Amino acid sequence: MKVSLEIKKRCSFFWLRAIRNARIDKCCAECFIGDKLNEVYEKTRFKDKATVELDIPLDESVKAYYLCGLSRGFRYDDNTHVAFVPCKGQNIEIENDKIKLVITDARQIDFQSYKPNPEGEFTHEQRTCRNWIFANYLLDGMPL
Repeated sequence: MKVSLEIKKRCSFFWLRAIRNARIDKCCAECFIGDKLNEVYEKTRFKDKATVELDIPLDESVKAYYLCGLSRGFRYDDNTHVAFVPCKGQNIEIENDKIKLVITDARQIDFQSYKPNPEGEFTHEQRTCRNWIFANYLLDGMPL
């Protein structure tokens, strides 16, 4: 897979995780157990504009990948959330006023409407965090 990310509008930062497992007792990026692909963070942190080109080698132990972009001021509606898996011959293309993203040989996972309901006490912050929702999605065995 190849990730091509262009930042068009000032952001706080983007991060990318290769997820091997998940947990729901935490929130945000701490939901994901796996590898941090730090190049995305380093090249986008507090930038007005940036470009990241990254080749991701196939790794059978990775369940999914998650790209998260946090807007300047951490405005919920301006954040970016893209979960994906390798898929030869398919591409993900997203373009808006904030970013232009192309991920080759990948398929986006549609989890945004998933409503997890795990047992236990969880904060409003957790229940509205899209990372936490995707962690539940994975742990609940939803289709990738």
